[in-house]
Amino acid sequence: MKSEVLGINIKKLVIVLIIVLFALTSTACEKPAAVTELSDDEVFELYIKAKEAYEWFDLTTIPYNNDKYIEIDGQQYYEVIQPGIDSKKALEDYLNELFTDDITENLMDISSNRYVEHENKLYVLPADRGTDIFKGAESYEVTKVSDEQIKFTVKVEVYDDPDQKNVSGYEEYNFYLKFSDGKWRFTNFELVR
Repeated sequence: MKSEVLGINIKKLVIVLIIVLFALTSTACEKPAAVTELSDDEVFELYIKAKEAYEWFDLTTIPYNNDKYIEIDGQQYYEVIQPGIDSKKALEDYLNELFTDDITENLMDISSNRYVEHENKLYVLPADRGTDIFKGAESYEVTKVSDEQIKFTVKVEVYDDPDQKNVSGYEEYNFYLKFSDGKWRFTNFELVR
């Protein structure tokens, strides 16, 4: 009788182990998120959002409140008012929606002294520059490279005289979007003007 009870318990244990093993292997074998197709308009909208965010680091300043600031070492840092961005972590998360991790890390590193947190709010040290006056109109082209990669080409007019706006040539920039972690993100980026 003891061997029958032991045999039944071993059978139950084996069945439980098989079920657990099956559950573990089925979750480990789940397919990655299906690639979401983007229309040309959606690619363009993603480019505009990425350009705006990139400009916060290389051209202008993230939207801020002129009336609310703190002073650190004689410099005024203004309260950021961009919706959803109230900390460095929130800013980094927003950038990670648009760019791959290496671009986000680079942007956060080069601007580490421009953004400060104080009393659960994000503040920014304004820094703006002008755009290249020798650059004119932009045109765009979307090319599907593969199911998980898109090439977005920006072609920019180049003026020989910015006052006359005589087009002397063009510059072309190729940006690549890659589908990873369930979203489309730029793998390379720069401002074209």
